[in-house]
Amino acid sequence: MRCAVILSSLFGIVFAALSFPGTPIPILEIEYSSRRDDVTINEDKIRQNMRSTQGGVYSQQVVDGDIALLYETGDYSNVQICTTEVRAENGERGVRLTVIVEPRVRVAEVEVKRRRPEGGLDDNLAVKREELLGVKPTSWETIGVSENALRAKGTNRRPTVTKAGEILREERLYRDAVAMEECYLEKGYKDVRVTPKIVAGKGEDKVVFEVEEGEQGFIGEVRFIGNRAVGEEELKKVISLKPASWRSGKEDSNCFRIEKLEIDLDRVKDLYVNEGFLDVQVTASVDLVSDPKNMGGDKKGPVDGGEGSGREDLSLVYRIVEGQRYGVEKISVSGNTFFSENDILKELRSNSKGQEVFDQVGLKMIRVDGLTRGRAFSVNGLQASLETLQNMYGRKGFREVRVNWKMEPLEKKGDCHVHFEVAEGEKFVVDRIEIQGNRFTKDEVIRREIQLAPGDVFDTGRERLSKKNLEGLNLFSSIETYAMETEDRNRQKLIVKVQEKPKNLTFGCGVSFFWAGTSDREILRLVRYPFIFIFTGPKDWESLLEPFRAWMAQMQRKFLTKRSEEI
Repeated sequence: MRCAVILSSLFGIVFAALSFPGTPIPILEIEYSSRRDDVTINEDKIRQNMRSTQGGVYSQQVVDGDIALLYETGDYSNVQICTTEVRAENGERGVRLTVIVEPRVRVAEVEVKRRRPEGGLDDNLAVKREELLGVKPTSWETIGVSENALRAKGTNRRPTVTKAGEILREERLYRDAVAMEECYLEKGYKDVRVTPKIVAGKGEDKVVFEVEEGEQGFIGEVRFIGNRAVGEEELKKVISLKPASWRSGKEDSNCFRIEKLEIDLDRVKDLYVNEGFLDVQVTASVDLVSDPKNMGGDKKGPVDGGEGSGREDLSLVYRIVEGQRYGVEKISVSGNTFFSENDILKELRSNSKGQEVFDQVGLKMIRVDGLTRGRAFSVNGLQASLETLQNMYGRKGFREVRVNWKMEPLEKKGDCHVHFEVAEGEKFVVDRIEIQGNRFTKDEVIRREIQLAPGDVFDTGRERLSKKNLEGLNLFSSIETYAMETEDRNRQKLIVKVQEKPKNLTFGCGVSFFWAGTSDREILRLVRYPFIFIFTGPKDWESLLEPFRAWMAQMQRKFLTKRSEEI
């Protein structure tokens, strides 16, 4: 397609160079044609999207731009503009532009049909047709030209299912089919298949989504086979696919999804690995629950209407081969030069307790102890040991220390050797501290909470404490600290980047007085974040009270005189 466009462009350039050297080439004629006889083209729309006009001057650059503009409309799958030499009746020599387009087909109608097990199609869908046609497909990387144009204009419109009157794109139909399958899967139809079919018509095609629903199935029971070291209740806590409870509906935890099952398999395996069972194997199978209603008895109807749909209760069975449980018999370190191996091992024994790590099973932060000789190997314990080593070196300014590890089984079955390999890197000193993002909060307010200063060893522990202190001010919605290199290889600058909370979150007022003789007296202060209004008086504002004091003294003398006369 593109080759033909390039060839026509080359022909136009050669024709212009040979026939009309150094002179403008007039466009005498423009004709339009379609590669599809069953589709009528809109010549006016083509003309509106071309800069080349009849009577104008021929330019190959403008013609190439016309081709690009016609593609951008999204109405054509193939565009070519051919150049031919012609003569007018008066003998004038010029060119004829032949615009050949292949229009995209539009959708005449969209239908959703159920494929019966015995063959044929009907309208007895288990999910309402309106709901299927109203699903919101997920955006794919491959999108149409018109969608690209919308994005370029800043229009982020969520995709919808193909509708009548729109241009037919096969890749979009398959995206729509996936969205409809997702709708069925959420209602327990684990074997659903939706296939888009195109029914050719004259100028417009009809789209039919054929649905093979299968049976509706929900998890009725979950069983574990082969688990000896970990109890069934503990295993059930880490999986998401399980029978419905009073806290979960039919479309929540008990709706079978293959993606959820794969995640649950990984979480069960992670649970065992974290307990030292490094060779564990976990598989799962889904079968029918042995229940009379699944043997042709009491079958419930479809979810949202329809006929002939039945429901299955599924049994999810996990088969576990636990294997050997490994214990830590030996811990060693290499690559260390700043600390001795004894110092590192002592640190791991005494300071690796209660480290905060992310638990891959519970998907949350927890506090655990590091690896210890004589105890079972665990992934969380390993993470705690690594965190301890990072902190040990970080306190001494080794911000870029990297600690790798490997585990090797020993001759005695069940014992393992854990080896830490340290890449210490450079020891850094704080060069300077830069504060970014604060518009209303003064730098001094932030700096007084930072526990590092220029010239200090770049202690990562004090860096974390500084961040915690800033969080305690409750002035910022986000706080980020990181280091940046400087010209000196052993010095780094600390960047403190903050984002202040919205203005309308803080309001207050107060009154304060300052009696220092070297400054104005502050009489009243009003605070409306981020503004502070301060009302002050002059340094000699006490002189304003002299008339009042004189009047008070005079009134006192009169009172004493009157009292003495009465006595």
